[in-house]
Amino acid sequence: MKILIVEDSKINQYIARDTLLKYEIDCEIDYATDGEVALQHIYDKSVDLVLLDIIMPKLTGLQVLEHLRSSKKSDIPKIIMLTTISDSTTLKACFDLGASDYIKKPFEEMDFISRINSTFREIENERKLKQNAQLLESQNAKLIQVNESLQEAQYHLVQKEKLVAIGELAAGIAHEINNPLAFVISNFTNIRQYVDSFEHFTKTIMNKVDDPALTFDEFKILASNLWEKSDMTFIFEDFPELITDSQKGLDRVAKIVNSMRNFARLSDENYFEYVDINELLEEVFIVVNNEVKYIATLEKNLSQCPPIYCNKGQIEQVFVNLIINAAHAIKGHTYAGSGVIRVETIPEKDYCIIMICDNGSGIDSDNLNKIFDPFFTTKPVGQGTGLGLSISHNIIVDKHQGKISVESQFGEGTCFKISLPYSHEVSTS
Repeated sequence: MKILIVEDSKINQYIARDTLLKYEIDCEIDYATDGEVALQHIYDKSVDLVLLDIIMPKLTGLQVLEHLRSSKKSDIPKIIMLTTISDSTTLKACFDLGASDYIKKPFEEMDFISRINSTFREIENERKLKQNAQLLESQNAKLIQVNESLQEAQYHLVQKEKLVAIGELAAGIAHEINNPLAFVISNFTNIRQYVDSFEHFTKTIMNKVDDPALTFDEFKILASNLWEKSDMTFIFEDFPELITDSQKGLDRVAKIVNSMRNFARLSDENYFEYVDINELLEEVFIVVNNEVKYIATLEKNLSQCPPIYCNKGQIEQVFVNLIINAAHAIKGHTYAGSGVIRVETIPEKDYCIIMICDNGSGIDSDNLNKIFDPFFTTKPVGQGTGLGLSISHNIIVDKHQGKISVESQFGEGTCFKISLPYSHEVSTS
């Protein structure tokens, strides 16, 4: 510890010094005989404790305290006043300006040493508190950095799992798009033929309109024969139907592409909006349709629920994961086409309940409590990452403050119950 004794009396300086040495106080001692020198010393050098006389030439102890109080110095030392004054008003002014304690003159050894030791302990405690605060600040900064890294890693894992699902669905989606497109292409082949027939009929008629050799009755007979020969009655009946059917096919393609685009997009994980859960499920049914339709019947019982405040892309991913898992559980367990996946929405007071159940192979009781663990999977190597249900649990529970539970009977089927609150505080964890 470094002590500065500010005292205009040399005798008092020596008494203070000798007392510190007598009681083996571990410190370095400097001296100042007036307030100006004391201030210069405090500003220029490192001082832990100042023993400051109140009555001095040039600047009094109170004036020194006022200077220090008004300065921008961050590490002002502890100050113990040295005084013969018993005036409580003056002592209070010293404490108001930052003094820690006071020692009466002439010094009484035990009182002097006990106050010095007490102030030293206070300095040591403050140092430790400051060090601990700095350490905590440093550790907190590191934790923030680690948390940001974990969030980024988790975001990429979520997107990777989404890409895995897209990869599994890609062939089926291509097939879903190819069917209506092939139908539309076939229709447009007929439409092209009909347009050619109509063009031939129109040009032939127009060429005969200005023929002076044809009477009106002859023109009518010619037009009627050409109409029959060109099968124009059938063309005019079939043409609108071809256009309507083609429009339906293209609308189907647009719906599939739009649903897949919505599912595949890399959405902002912190963007939340109010969503109609039934409309969202209908989009999901389009995305997974080809994965399910040859394996199971998709039974829908969707009751109207209030809009849910959610991240649409994340909730879609959960439903796609669960329905694909249900299809995989059914495949190979039941006769082709005899599987059932039932999706139901149930409005409750604070939550919308979504049930996704299947009559697939079920989950062994030994594995039931592990299914939400990261990388746990019962699928063969190369089929799935083991992240789908873990990510689904994180999305429902951590991101949306919801609930997800599962009931399963091995060999009979599985039922997932998801409870999503209508509104909640957005979590960024």
